Parts: sequence; C-alpha cells; structure tokens
Amino acid sequence: MAISMGKYRGWIAVLGGVLVHLTLGTIYTFGNMNPYLTSYIRLRSSPPDLTYKVSVWVFSLQGAGQGLSMFVGGYISRRIGPRWTALLGGWFMSAGVTLTYFTVTHSFYAILMTYGLMFGLGIGIAYAPPLACAMKWMPERKGLVNGLVLAGFGGGSFIFDQVQTAYLNPNNLSPDLEDPDDPSSKYFDDKEILDKIPVCFLLLGGSYAAIQLLGALMIADPPEKLQADPEEKAPLAQSPGGTLSDDLDIQEDSDSLHKRFPPKPTETKSLSPGQMLRTREFYMLWFMFFMNGNAVVFISTLWKAFGETKIEDDHFLALVGAFSAVLNALGRPFWGWLADRYSFKVSFMGLCTSMIFFTLTLFAVPDETNAGVGSKVMFFIWICGIFGSFCGNFSLFPTATAKTFGPEYVAVNYGLVFTSNLVSSITGGIITSALMSALGWFGMFSLVSGMTAISGVIAFLFKAKNAEGRDV
Repeated sequence: MAISMGKYRGWIAVLGGVLVHLTLGTIYTFGNMNPYLTSYIRLRSSPPDLTYKVSVWVFSLQGAGQGLSMFVGGYISRRIGPRWTALLGGWFMSAGVTLTYFTVTHSFYAILMTYGLMFGLGIGIAYAPPLACAMKWMPERKGLVNGLVLAGFGGGSFIFDQVQTAYLNPNNLSPDLEDPDDPSSKYFDDKEILDKIPVCFLLLGGSYAAIQLLGALMIADPPEKLQADPEEKAPLAQSPGGTLSDDLDIQEDSDSLHKRFPPKPTETKSLSPGQMLRTREFYMLWFMFFMNGNAVVFISTLWKAFGETKIEDDHFLALVGAFSAVLNALGRPFWGWLADRYSFKVSFMGLCTSMIFFTLTLFAVPDETNAGVGSKVMFFIWICGIFGSFCGNFSLFPTATAKTFGPEYVAVNYGLVFTSNLVSSITGGIITSALMSALGWFGMFSLVSGMTAISGVIAFLFKAKNAEGRDV
C-alpha cells in the first residue's frame, strides 16, 4: 500500500511541476509579444528607432538569466527543498513581469532588466527542482516524467499567446507602420492596442504568481524509502514454517550464487558536479546544447516577424503560436519516451535531422497574396514542426545528464549543462543583430541549420554508457 500511495503522491508532484513549468514556459510567448512590445517602445518609450533584430536581446537575456541561475537553483533546492525553491524562482520571475508595467514606459534598457534578466533568473532557479523531484518519485521512468513536466513548459505559450492576443488585439488588426530603413518589418500604431500593453504585463505577472503557488504546494520529495532503485531486491525474509537453520542455508546459497553471478547494477553511480566537470561527456553535452540553443533563440523570437512578411492576419499568427506550443508540449514527453525506448544518441540525432529540415525549408513558404490559403497551411505546419523538434532538447538533455552522471546531483549537474544556454542566448542575440541585415532570412535559416548539423555530428561521436552497458 505504501508503494501504491507513493506512486499516487508522485503523480501529484509531477502535476505540480507541470503547473510551475506552465508559467516558466511563457518565455516562448516573447515571439508573439515582440511585435506589440517593439511597436510600443518605438512610439511611446525609447529608443524610437528600436527594431526586431535589436529587441531580440530581451529573449537573449531571458535565456542568459536562465542559464546563469539554473545550477544555483539546484544548490538552493538541496538546502530548502524543491517546493520553496520552485516558489522562490517562480515569484522572482513573476515580479519581473509585473515590474515591466513600469519599465515599459521608461526605456528598452529597463525592460531588459525586468522582462529580460529578472524573468530568466527566476526561470533558472525554479526550473530543475521539479524535474529532480519527479525523477526521485519514478526513477524507472526518467525520460517520461521529465517529458511530462516539461510539457508544461512547452504548453505555457499555448495558453498565454491567446491571452495576450485576445486582450491586446481583439479586432485582429495587422501591423501597418513600415520602417523606412527596413520595409520588410512592420509595426503596430493603433492607439487602443498600445494603451493596453503596460496593463497586460500586470495581468500576466499576477496570473503567473497564482499558478506558481498552486503548483509549488503539490511538490515535495518522496520519503527516503521510496527513493530506492525500483529493481533493488529486499533481503530474504524467514519462510513460514521453516527453521532458522533452513533460512540460513537458503541465505548462504543465495550469497554463493551472487558471488558467482553478480547482479548488474541498475543505476549509474552519481558523480558530483566537480567529478562531472572532469569528464569528456559533460563537454560534449554542453556543446551540443549550445549549438542547438542558437537555433532556438532565433526561431523563438522571430518566427512571427517572419510570418508577418508572408501573411497579414494577426489572429492566425497567434493561432500558429498556440498550436506550435502544443507541439512544443507534446514533443517533450515524446522525445523523452524515445530516449527511454532507444537512447539519447539515437533520439537526439533524429531531433537534429527534423530541426534542419523544417528550419532550412521555412523560407519556401510562399506569400499569401500569391498562394492564398496554401501559404497559411505551410507556415502552420512548418512552425509547428520546428517547435515540435527543438523542444526535445529540453527533455533529452536532463535525461542524458541523469543517466550519464547519476540521479543524486541531477538538479545541479543539469544546471551546469544548461549554462550552455547562457552562452547561446548571448551569441544568438549577437548573431541575429549583427548578421540579420547582411544574410537575410534564408541566410539566417541556413546558418542556424548548420549549427544544428554540427550538434548532430557530435551526438554521433557520443559514447557514454549506462550501468548496464547500453548507450545512454
């Protein structure tokens, strides 16, 4: 009964993790919010010449803050537990969103601090503890429970993309203000839309904080006795009706068999962060995550800006963002299950192949004026395909970290692997702002696809084994 109740309580902890990650995942609403935010800054705040390729730095600082603080969240969790760590990080993120009510009217640089850095630092602190907690409850299903919790992260934008658009642009107006220096970019100038933008941040911050409180209350580590490996054998009990000498003989025979045929270990020995940093596998995982992170930064921030060059329907583009979030959510348990079924290496190489195909061919989306509904259909499928592919990074890497380096320090160890996102968020911002004008859309799609290809090659060379001798 204890085990049954333990599993039931474990699913409650998983649900709590989903709710917390649902709010953390609103980092992906930036692609939907960017046209509104950049338009407001150009007309109501400063600098008045802000462009999309510069406003991408908000998302870059969100990612940098997340990469910078994730391993810190792991250390804090070991001190105060996953519940309070998740709430601490979540409310710090929500405070950043709420404070943007004030900073958005001041300047873009103030927004970088609240909606950028504070938002990301809060995500990083709250991110890993719910994952580590879920894996402690169900160590035999690491990939699945990782994927389920992270489905919340992927699904956050499904809800809040629609909330943002329904509140800010209920009449489905399209941006019509052109930048004379960049005719391919358009901005909103409707007074009703612009008036609502500061209040929108206030509403979002309060909503996130309430959901985070509910989710954190569901999160708690299991008792020590439920954290044992599921395949660990209990000691032999005395058989009913048998004598003590009979049981000793049985135990002796069992010990003899164990010496001749020792059981295979069922769990990788846990490496401390210091030990992990001395392994080749850590740096391979880190560099793979870094290379794919550049593609994530570019697509997550500019998919809607690219869509506006092809399609004049803001509600449709918000719908694309919502359904891409569904694929972002569903893809995470799928890629996690695939890693459990086969291996991290096989799953990740498949992920890279899918990312390259959808990203490299996105430029083939035709203009709506020439192709009609065909343009919308292709754009919808391709954006969903991209989000459904790259989301796997965020379930495969924590799973690979746990399987390669063990479960004991997974929150801290994965935080160190995730520091690659700190670097890729910065390099992604630099690449986009510096090269976008020179390379254009197709050039940028080709560049980030090339980085993903390099990541796939490194995965092919990844040779880590688990305790059973199989590929991680």
